[in-house]
Amino acid sequence: MIPLIIIVVFALFFVLIGFTWYRLDMLENVEKILVCAGGIIVSLIITNILLSISSKGINYQSEEVRLQISKMIVLVFTPINGITYMPYLSGIINKIRIGENIEDLDKKILRIAIIVIIVFFIEVLYFKKIQLGIFDIANNLKH
Repeated sequence: MIPLIIIVVFALFFVLIGFTWYRLDMLENVEKILVCAGGIIVSLIITNILLSISSKGINYQSEEVRLQISKMIVLVFTPINGITYMPYLSGIINKIRIGENIEDLDKKILRIAIIVIIVFFIEVLYFKKIQLGIFDIANNLKH
């Protein structure tokens, strides 16, 4: 099961970087790398914040269990979160960088912000459900 998860995580990161790279077609490679790395770091931070919010009120059996669950969720959902906003924002960054006038920039950013907030709200609920599901499985294995 773990090798499958690792393959899926690598595939998700590959898709995230590929989409972002493609949308930055007018930038130099160094700039593309910086945008991709920065976006992944921001996505990692956001995923950790969402996980922290979803973990409120959940008492883990041990710190080791909490860390293992957290690592798994963060590894899988960091690229998923990045895929929800990075390609779109990369397109905007690309247009700004080449000096193209972007009509309704504030509307485009507001649109992506609303979508991201909705996705993140759903994700917090899903993270909570994942964690509680893992507890149910662990408790059933004990009995």
